[in-house]
Amino acid sequence: MKFKSQYLILVSAAIMLSSCVAPLVIGGGAAVGTLATREKGVMGTVDDSQISVVIKAKLYQIDPDLYAKVTVNVQNGEVLLVGSVPKPEWQVEAERVAWEAKGVKQVVNHIEASEGEGVGTMLHDGVITTQVKANLFCDGDIRSLNYSVKTVNGVVYIMGIAQNQEELDKVGKYASSVKGVQKVVSYAKIKDEIPAEG
Repeated sequence: MKFKSQYLILVSAAIMLSSCVAPLVIGGGAAVGTLATREKGVMGTVDDSQISVVIKAKLYQIDPDLYAKVTVNVQNGEVLLVGSVPKPEWQVEAERVAWEAKGVKQVVNHIEASEGEGVGTMLHDGVITTQVKANLFCDGDIRSLNYSVKTVNGVVYIMGIAQNQEELDKVGKYASSVKGVQKVVSYAKIKDEIPAEG
């Protein structure tokens, strides 16, 4: 519990120390309006949330430790699995579970089999994620709500919808410019290049 408290304090400090201080926490009433401003709209957000909940519940059923070590990000039916697990078979199990969820179009598996992250690495990754999100949020030309960001062992994973190539390039530059980033892996797509629902 002590480590969690330190993590929250460190992340909060990183947000406040960023060059752009803005209200990142919103109330329940404002949340619906915020969801509507995302490129995928309210229904797309709800569908992705349902997929995420189903996958996380199945991971927990397999093993609570697997649930704790794997992050699930869903954008437009595309699932990104990220994390470090102690058992190689968990990599396969997590991907199988993701494909079983209704509405999933693609699964990208970046789960590593290792002894896992230490507390220092987790804190460092959390600070990187926060700084990348803050950079995107502070640029008025980027629709930051259209992106999800996760960092594992210094590698930044990005999913989302860009308005155009220029925005996509800026997102990548912001992520790679944060201190401590080893690599940026982007699965973000340009809005006009996403196939229409049939």
